Amino acid sequence: MNFIKKTQMMFKRTGTDKTIYACTIFLALFGIVMIGDASVGMSASEGSNFATKNLLKQCLFVIVGLGFMFLFARAYKTRRISETLMLVTYGICIILMIACLMWTINNSHAWIKIGPFTIQPVEFMKLTLIILLSYIFGVLPDQIRISPRLSKEKRNKLIWRKAVVCVFFPAFLVIFAFLICWKVQKDMGSGLILFIMATCLFFATPSQYYRPFKIIGLVGVLFLLLIFILFHNFFLKSHQMARISSWLNPLKDIYGTNYQIINGFVGYTNGGLIGRGFGNSIMKFGYIPEAQSDFISSIIVEELGLVGFAAFFIPYSIIIYRLFRYAFAIKDSREKLTLIGIASYFFVHLMVNVGGVSGLIPMTGVPLLLISAGGTSTLVALIGIGIAQAIIAKYNREKKQEAIEKSL
Repeated sequence: MNFIKKTQMMFKRTGTDKTIYACTIFLALFGIVMIGDASVGMSASEGSNFATKNLLKQCLFVIVGLGFMFLFARAYKTRRISETLMLVTYGICIILMIACLMWTINNSHAWIKIGPFTIQPVEFMKLTLIILLSYIFGVLPDQIRISPRLSKEKRNKLIWRKAVVCVFFPAFLVIFAFLICWKVQKDMGSGLILFIMATCLFFATPSQYYRPFKIIGLVGVLFLLLIFILFHNFFLKSHQMARISSWLNPLKDIYGTNYQIINGFVGYTNGGLIGRGFGNSIMKFGYIPEAQSDFISSIIVEELGLVGFAAFFIPYSIIIYRLFRYAFAIKDSREKLTLIGIASYFFVHLMVNVGGVSGLIPMTGVPLLLISAGGTSTLVALIGIGIAQAIIAKYNREKKQEAIEKSL
């Protein structure tokens, strides 16, 4: 009874956004149902209890994740997250990502296998970078003040120190994590998501200090993009080039390298408006390997049609919209950037997953948060929502207090 009362208090906690909670819980429950359904197709090859195991594993991670979500929503305080704690967490994530070399799953070293469970450390790195970069971009430029009364030599030293701490150091952290993903884990998709999220945070920072660096950064990103396009054969391996070739010409080898992509398209086209009916997917029976994972949106659309697509796309959009809305309203730079980072985390995953499965962009093997089978991504997504809710609750309580003071 005590646990139930505490849970009720978490829901009733003043200031949290109940709409975000409702959409998050709906997506998590919808994901459990669809993972169990999509896993049925592999029961013949993996065993009759394969679907049940996947469903129960996802249930476990959702329950644990919801517990952490409510815990962080109640206990997370931005000011208590020190720079040392964030750097230690970053270092632990790097060590765990390198430790993945001991396991090879799907031709990459992106997971740590513990019994029946797998952990993907890069998912924790995504949230760690959001919090760490929010602190660097939102707090440090104002802490390092350069007085005009100082001598020219001391002023120049402070200018370089500020540039190292506020610009070059965070750039190193992001690039190093990206290289670990790309070269060590053989998971370029996750590395690109880290880079995109960090870029969003950099350009979103309200500090005037970064204005000239943003111009330099924009030119640099465009230059790197040009270099990548011109010399993509040097940067990409054969299987990565095959994914781009599949994207540009999906009908070229429909029974070979493009087999999964084409069947994903077929799943989308089979759905129509209302789909073939829940449980009636054809593509999950061997046509789409691991249908409960990255290609789960194709199974959803095949069975539930455009209505099924809207069932996860609309709640996603609501969560992202409301996170951005609060981010633009909050004045504290660190909290603003944290919300922008969490919103971009959900947005990038949604666009990359759905875009890859539907053929709008090359397929990169990124999960659909809360929907695809994946305990680590589900856990981190729910923790991210909890952190966002803590910031939102603080903002709403302050606004309420201001309204009360004005009315007196």
